[in-house]
Amino acid sequence: MGKNKYAKRAFRGAAILCFLTLQLWAQPKLVVQVVVDQMRAEYLLRFNSQFASDGGFRTLLDSGFSFSNTHYNYVPTYTGPGHASISTGTTPKYHGVVANNWWDNRTASEMYCAQDDEVRPVGTVESSSKRSPKNLRSLTFSDGIKLHTNQMGKSFGVSLKDRGAIFPAGHFANGAFWLDGAMHFVTSDYYMDELPGYVEKFNKKELAMSRMKRDWRLELSERKYELSLEDENPYEPKLNNETSSFPYDLEKMVQQKGLGILKNTPVGNEMVLEMALTILNEERLGTDEYTDFLGVSFSSPDYAGHTWGVRSMEVHDMYLKLDSQLGELIRALDKQVGRDQYIIYLTADHGASENPNHLRNYGYDVRNYANADVVAMMNDAIQAQLKIGTNLESAVARIINHHIYLNEWAKPYAEEIAKIIEQLDPFVHVYTANDVRRPGAEELALKLHQGFQSRFAGDLVFQLQPNCIFYGPTGSTHGTGYLYDTHVPFLMMGHGISSGSSNELIHITDVVDKVAEKANLPYAPNSLMD
Repeated sequence: MGKNKYAKRAFRGAAILCFLTLQLWAQPKLVVQVVVDQMRAEYLLRFNSQFASDGGFRTLLDSGFSFSNTHYNYVPTYTGPGHASISTGTTPKYHGVVANNWWDNRTASEMYCAQDDEVRPVGTVESSSKRSPKNLRSLTFSDGIKLHTNQMGKSFGVSLKDRGAIFPAGHFANGAFWLDGAMHFVTSDYYMDELPGYVEKFNKKELAMSRMKRDWRLELSERKYELSLEDENPYEPKLNNETSSFPYDLEKMVQQKGLGILKNTPVGNEMVLEMALTILNEERLGTDEYTDFLGVSFSSPDYAGHTWGVRSMEVHDMYLKLDSQLGELIRALDKQVGRDQYIIYLTADHGASENPNHLRNYGYDVRNYANADVVAMMNDAIQAQLKIGTNLESAVARIINHHIYLNEWAKPYAEEIAKIIEQLDPFVHVYTANDVRRPGAEELALKLHQGFQSRFAGDLVFQLQPNCIFYGPTGSTHGTGYLYDTHVPFLMMGHGISSGSSNELIHITDVVDKVAEKANLPYAPNSLMD
């Protein structure tokens, strides 16, 4: 009996060790990447006390791990390069998505980041849905999962924006779906020849048409939005019956602005959530032994931020509603997959600036600028200081993103022109393209270098003064290397992840590698190790 007792103990110990070893090397059945478009990291602090106990943000913060010092390590901070960099673990220097749109010097034409004129739209006749990951020159974390599972795992992406669905899902995706002008989810024949039946069924519900019959009302009583600007203020457009006040009459807004205006409201996030849940259920993601991937990008916060600004009650309310929507997503994942069988991580594609007119009202001497006015101002200064005649065409042809393109006669004078422009407001630094290609040790030049490809570059590359923007008088935008644009949240929860937090510096290109470590999955195939 004694020997048998010790034999049982030994067997039990070996079994426990084997179980722990299997757990150590186990992989999740599903990886879910959530990108909140234009989410500043400080929103987690500002709105923290109002997140619901069963909401998504509270669940991720309390049950997951938070990296509170996560930053973009390149310029420009836009949606296309943001999603591409999160998903590939590399910067635009390597993955090639240097902006949402850029000027291609080889063809002398403008290119959209997900543009592919060789594919056919599916589910729509709109040529604007001729989209694919063709311009993404690196493989993604999701592609790595597909390779690791020998294409047995599935990969899907869903977003209001095509680029927000396409880049996370990767080159080997089973599907990527985005909204067209009719607020229907569509795709291209890069992925499939016709929409899946469940997407067609979803579109036939005409959710946008039914949801617009509801008003957009505040989640809480108005007095609880005290950390936001007053409901009616001069930094917002008058989109709601000649006001910017709640409740918003969505049906009337649609009549005046078209169905697409619903992307600026919580309706956009609702539709993305419901499509994500539909894909989760219909594709049975996370229900077999092969790891699947689902990329979900909530774009409505970006539309709202551009429209009403980062201090608006509209953005504040958007995040309170998003909190509830994320909670619904997490509960669906818990039910179908199990908390210990999936990893969910959340970050943002960029932050956003303050409205300059709001800051100016309090005595900070900044402002918004119109692109055309700045081009005219530069050309006047260049003509006055170079003194090479007045009959020549203007020196500056165009500004696109943070790049200045010179006309041919002015290119030999690039260094002199850079010095002239640098003396003008709102510029703080102006570099030649060669300076950015060989940046030395200067921090700003290094960030510009990581967002740079010469085939898409101007002759000069600049940084604006802090809190100055090329934008209209209302709302806000993004794109710089300043903290308000670079600092984003990074939360992850689920399989193999203990609760906690860290304030160590994390670059956006570290995100998928941190997830890969916890998931026991390969790093993104093209990521660079520091």
